[in-house]
Amino acid sequence: MEGFYPILIGASAVLALSAVGVMAILQPQARAQFVYAQLCVMVGIYVGFAIAELDGADFITRSDWSPLLIESALGLGFLFGGLAILRSARVWMLGLLVLGHGGVDLAHLLIDGAAGPDWYAFACILYDAIVGVAAVVMLSDRAPARPDGEPPVL
Repeated sequence: MEGFYPILIGASAVLALSAVGVMAILQPQARAQFVYAQLCVMVGIYVGFAIAELDGADFITRSDWSPLLIESALGLGFLFGGLAILRSARVWMLGLLVLGHGGVDLAHLLIDGAAGPDWYAFACILYDAIVGVAAVVMLSDRAPARPDGEPPVL
């Protein structure tokens, strides 16, 4: 990625803060589902970029399939990991998965091996950082203790 794109940073921040706003108005279980849905979209975009790089008009070699296989394997790891977390009592860990996806984006940016536009990995890192931190905070939210000393009702 050449140059500095303030519009890209602004657009990524606005999209991420919009997602955080949606998370803020949802009920706790719906928040976790929303974060998981975002994770599914994030993974799907990279798999889509890898598919788009395949040229169906020419003979497709084994090395052409490598990005698709790598992105698919990583994606399945994120999706199944997220599904397991979604069904657990520690849904805040979905935010860690989103932050982990930001790490994969950073790897795409550093090795310059990802399919898709040059600017996309950077924009996704910014989005993942904002949404991931917000998800950890919002999903680890505990109900306030009741004044009578009874456990909180969720």
